Amino acid sequence: MSIPRKDYIFKPFKVTKVKCRGFGRPRPRSGHRIACDDVNIYCFGGYNPSLPLTNIPRDNPTWSPERPLFKELWSFSIASRKWKQHNVVENMPEELASNAMCMNGRYLMIFGGTGAPFGNRCSNDVIVWRTCPGDAKLQILDAVGTRPPGQYGQAILCHDGCFYTIGGTNGFAYNCDIYRLDLRTMVWIPLYVGTGQEGEPIGRYRHEVARVGDKLYIIGGGTGEWAFELMEIPMYDLQTNTWSILIPKADDSTSDTLSPLPRKCHSAVQIDTPEGVQIFIAGGSDGQSVFDDIWRLSIPELQWRRMQKTVLPHPLYFHSSTVTSYGCMYMFGGM
Repeated sequence: MSIPRKDYIFKPFKVTKVKCRGFGRPRPRSGHRIACDDVNIYCFGGYNPSLPLTNIPRDNPTWSPERPLFKELWSFSIASRKWKQHNVVENMPEELASNAMCMNGRYLMIFGGTGAPFGNRCSNDVIVWRTCPGDAKLQILDAVGTRPPGQYGQAILCHDGCFYTIGGTNGFAYNCDIYRLDLRTMVWIPLYVGTGQEGEPIGRYRHEVARVGDKLYIIGGGTGEWAFELMEIPMYDLQTNTWSILIPKADDSTSDTLSPLPRKCHSAVQIDTPEGVQIFIAGGSDGQSVFDDIWRLSIPELQWRRMQKTVLPHPLYFHSSTVTSYGCMYMFGGM
């Protein structure tokens, strides 16, 4: 399957393709991740088994037909609209598909991922990279304690000096376990390991997470065969260490009541507004269909709204999205 290279930017509820300048840019990919600050968008890893071999040297160090994963870290300048590839060979992992990535201050935090064939090899390393004008090596954090298992498709975030990972799969089993790494002591602890009891969310991968205060909201996700409802939102309370299932309201703003369909492999960003935290999700798949819709979840009202006048140029999944502090959402790659 061919993987289109697309870069989009949201302007007041309108999708616009960003025209990149210069010649160097990432090749089409899926299963990668992007994150941003207010200066650059960063793109790490990804997968594409269908690249044309023309103009690709046989000794290319970042991609080969035998190992079609991208050993690459790129940055995209929001101001100049130019891509730059960073020379970070040291500590570059082999597990470069469906990892997770987020920003923590001036650092990229990268976790998990799998190599090809998927599931045969999975990572549980936390890798950091300091965003700076000069190239710098990737650093693997030297952490102790009860580490999460190697897996891929998890969701991560940083909060109050700690790094969290939620869910994921090794290609065979799926979970919604939560592990926390204290970045001051470098000690891992399991916050919640599922036992299958009532009220516990079903294990999943390629979901998204939002944090509001001390509560984590799990948006969608699925397994190899299933995609989970967005009309049921597992919520984990970091204070009580308990799960609950929230039932959001459907979109009743038109004559037809609308609800987002179940999905996995979508993207999501969180935006703080005067009306409260808003979660925007884009695209995704239920395992059969691929979506081009965009939905907004208002956390204060727990209300879904479909962005009626805002759709993707084409259906998209296994892509990645990020958002600046001033609410500009960017999207890159996918299938």
